[in-house]
Amino acid sequence: MAAAVIGVGGVIVERHRREPRGRERIKSDLELLNLLPSDSQVTPLLRTHIEDSIRQMIEVEDVKRRDPFGIALAIVFILLAGALITTSFLNGGWYWWLTVPGAVTGIFGIAGLAQDAAKRTRDERGRPTVE
Repeated sequence: MAAAVIGVGGVIVERHRREPRGRERIKSDLELLNLLPSDSQVTPLLRTHIEDSIRQMIEVEDVKRRDPFGIALAIVFILLAGALITTSFLNGGWYWWLTVPGAVTGIFGIAGLAQDAAKRTRDERGRPTVE
């Protein structure tokens, strides 16, 4: 089972890595623009698209960022939740009560990861600002 999950996960990651993103995509668009005849009707549209992509890339690189401390803390919460829930199921008896704090800890970890892993405009302390 674990081998199947790892195999599928590896295929998904490799496929995601092969897709051109960011600068690679802009480079391929520029090459395509250079191959088009100057009197083509799509040349202005492609040029506008390239300029918008460059603007977006600059905005994201300069302003939007992730919070690495929050990501690490969220992963610790998720791992702690997994340990608590696993302990409660493996030991039985009075350990069943560990599922409640484990579930709450897991919910906080998932919520924290969702908030801190997304690229957002943040202040100096890493808190998301209202856009």
